[in-house]
Amino acid sequence: MSAARRAVPLLIASALLTACVATVPPPKTQLQVREFQTQTFDTADSQLVLKAMFNALQDEGYVVKNAVMQLGLMTATKEIDLAPGRSGPTAGDISSAIGSKWSVGQSEPTTYRKVEVRDFTGNVTDFGDQTKVRVSVQRKILDSHGNVVEVKPIDDLTFYQDFFSRMAKSVYLQKERL
Repeated sequence: MSAARRAVPLLIASALLTACVATVPPPKTQLQVREFQTQTFDTADSQLVLKAMFNALQDEGYVVKNAVMQLGLMTATKEIDLAPGRSGPTAGDISSAIGSKWSVGQSEPTTYRKVEVRDFTGNVTDFGDQTKVRVSVQRKILDSHGNVVEVKPIDDLTFYQDFFSRMAKSVYLQKERL
């Protein structure tokens, strides 16, 4: 068999393997992230916008931890149970061993992702006859023992679009005093 004939199957196989590899999108630049984390509202009343942010967060189940009106700063937290039904100890459940001491040779019980904590930070700034808002949300995953498994910022365009849509409705309701 000639070298050219042997090379053809190798080229076809490598082309198929290359086509099967999932393409990973390049990481977003800080400027791209900042762009979708920022929204401008057509009102010069930054206090109204801050109050609307407060209401939008409460509607979403966040607990507002801190609000500094003079700085336009707000922080909030939301906890999401990732393992509903696995919270209490039951016979044979892996959570029944939590809190007990393990003897030598006994393995630690299996852990699982238990809680997602979303930490929100919002900044409201006067911007001429408008008000600029920038928000960021960090996602933290805790396991069934309360240990941090994963921490990363949410950098999903749709997530922020949805939040700003709810906030725009809240701004409208605040303006109309509803």
